[in-house]
Parts: sequence; C-alpha cells; structure tokens
Amino acid sequence: MSELTGRVLAGRYRLESLIGRGGMADVYRGTDTMLERPVAVKILTDRSEGILRRFLREAQSMARLNHPHIVAVFDAGQTDGLSYIVMELMTGRTLEQIPAGELTMHVAIRYFMQLLEGLAYAHDASVIHRDVKPANIMVGPDGNVKVMDFGLSRRTSEMSSETNAGEIVGTIAYLAPERFLGKVADARSDLYSVGAMMYEIFTGRVPFISPTEDLVGVIFMHVNDVPASLRTINRAVPPQVDRIVLKLLEKDPDLRFATARELIAELHALIGGPPVPASPNAAAPAKGAAPAGPALPERRAEEGAAHDAVRNVLERTFGQSAVKDSALSSTLAGMLAARKGDYHEAIRTYKEALRVFKETGNDVEHAKTVLKYTAMILQKNSGSVKADRREIGDAVRMLSAAMLYIRGKLMLRELEEGERVAAGLQRLGLRLR
Repeated sequence: MSELTGRVLAGRYRLESLIGRGGMADVYRGTDTMLERPVAVKILTDRSEGILRRFLREAQSMARLNHPHIVAVFDAGQTDGLSYIVMELMTGRTLEQIPAGELTMHVAIRYFMQLLEGLAYAHDASVIHRDVKPANIMVGPDGNVKVMDFGLSRRTSEMSSETNAGEIVGTIAYLAPERFLGKVADARSDLYSVGAMMYEIFTGRVPFISPTEDLVGVIFMHVNDVPASLRTINRAVPPQVDRIVLKLLEKDPDLRFATARELIAELHALIGGPPVPASPNAAAPAKGAAPAGPALPERRAEEGAAHDAVRNVLERTFGQSAVKDSALSSTLAGMLAARKGDYHEAIRTYKEALRVFKETGNDVEHAKTVLKYTAMILQKNSGSVKADRREIGDAVRMLSAAMLYIRGKLMLRELEEGERVAAGLQRLGLRLR
C-alpha cells in the first residue's frame, strides 16, 4: 500500500506522517480535526481474512478497556476500502528499544508493575492479551508504561480449546506452554509471557533459544525444559527475583501466580516504597485548572456511542475463524509429531490441514503447508535404506502444483525453500526401487 499522508479518513482524521510499518498494518501520526487532538491511526495493509479478523478484534478488545496503562482506542471503522483504528498517540520507546544500560533492577521492576496494573485491569474485564512481549510495551518520556496491541486478545467467555487451539501466532519466545498444546489461554498465560520478559531483561536472553533458529525446537523447550536459574547467567539478580521469575515460568499454570495483582503485591514488597502511580513523573493539574478536553462523562458517552456504532460494522466480518484455527492446529501437530519421529501421525495431521485449506480455498496457507509436508517427507526418507516410491511421488506432485502458485504470487522466501525441498526429493528419486 502506498503512503497515505495527507488523506482525511471519515471526514475527520487527517494523516500527517507515517510513524510505523508492520507486517499487517501501518501507523500514522494524525489529527482528529473534530476534537483538535493528536492521534495515532493504524491502517490495515494485509487484507487476508485472518489478519482482518485479528485487526478488528484488537479494535473491539481495546475499545472496552479504559486504563492509564493501556493505550486508549478512540474510534474504529472502514472507509474508502480502508480499515482503521484511531488510538491515543504515544511518544517514547518500546521496552524492546530501551538499552540494557538504562534498566536498573529497580527501574525495570517498576515498569513491570505498571505493565501488570494494565494487565490486571484487562483480566478483570475478561480480556486476555495473548501477545505480551517487549515490542508491545511502550514507555513514555515520563516513565509511564502502556500496553499496546491487543490484536490477539480474546474475551475469556469466547475461549475454548477448540477455538483457541490453532492461534499459535504470538512471538514464540514469550508464549506459555499451554498455547502450544491446544489448551485454553487464561490470565496465567499472560503472566508466563511477563516472566519470559523479566527473564530477558535481567539476563540478556530469553528463557529458551535455539542457535539454529529451530522453531519447533524452541516450542519443545517451552513445553518440556526447565529454564536455567537467572543467577547462573547473571549473579547480580537477587534470589527473590530469581524465585519470582521461575515461578512465572512454571509449565503448569496452577503453579504460577494466580493473578497479576498477586504478582504486583510480591514485587511491591520486594522493592518497597509507595505504590506505583499511573504516571510517575507527571505533574498534578493546578487547582481550579480547566480540563484538557471534554468532561469525562461526556467523553465516555461520545466514545461509547462511536464504539457501539462501529462494532456492528466490525462484527460482520467475523465467523470463519474456527475452521482455519483447526487447520493451523493440525499443521503445528504435524510439525511436533515429525520432530518426535512419529511420521505416521505427522502425515495424518498434515493431510488433515491440507484438506481443510483446500476445501476453504485458502491457497496461501495450503501452499505453505505443502512446503512443510514435503520437507517432512524428505526428512523421513533421507535416512531410509529404501525410500518409499509412492510417498515421494505424491510429495513431488503436490510440491510441483504448490510451486506454480508460489511463483505466481512472488512468494520469494517460499520459492527458495520449495526449490531446496524439490532438489532433495529429486535426489531421493534416484534410488527409488
């Protein structure tokens, strides 16, 4: 999508400069010309069904939340073929961007306490973030922390093992084990992610890492391995912090802290001092000063009406997520089974995913899954004394068809991977019997 600087959306939101670009959306600095206030406008660039669903879920989830440590959503809608979310304009840096030298133990813990205040509020509203990571935590110039990007969030009442199983789309390094096992995510899953962030901040590395960037290997570590004590990596970490972080990273959610508020109490007792304010360095308004904007009841009524108006528009795009989630879950199950050497189960689950993607017309995911499946067939037969003629022949035919689609869509990374797998299958063909 070309840059939209200068456009006015819905006759109200003027886009002034591009300030961020991601895989699914661009973010612009803008002005709400009706209320004369600066805003951030996130505009969807990826129009695929799954991305649109996540984008609209973010608008709905964040519109329900009004808290000093959560980035506020003011409006959302669709106009001229564009889907957009209008948010509070944040300045500062993400936790990911702050150099380690600036984060003393005390400062970092206070940042985490503010993050947990925001999560506690969301959890009380039955909203689970599900993608807590440093890139989604903004620290303002005044030291105020805000949680961003509820694009993967789900209300607790909407969750089940069936609807949640396939959505393994957060950042792998911070995801809880239950997310990889098709189990329901809850508040304790967000707390596991906080624990992974704390581990990284205090040791300089995430709890589980693969030198070869083996995605499935990292998943296995989350599910099966016990993380090393923080103090074995950084002796400066106090034993109390080590205990707290390792408790957050327990495999069994029942062994973690039960709530964000319980963890806040532990951290507060650890560092002492007064409770963390919403904005530590912000000056209080002078007595008798005029409010900066509309009175709070009026502003809430205005924003509530806008949210109600757009919610009906947004919800019309929902409804097809469960089928795709099931297929994605089957794909992940195939990867895990192949990792264990259970090729019978891997073939079964991969074929189930391929069937669903084919029947639902999801050509992109079908082609990507063909690559995974045929790579698994190559792996299975490479160590055999006698390769399976029929199995390899079927894999070659499937890969050939998928490569036609991949070339047509200029999917360069997938094209390179497909050519590598095809060469390997051809080498196996030379010793077919």
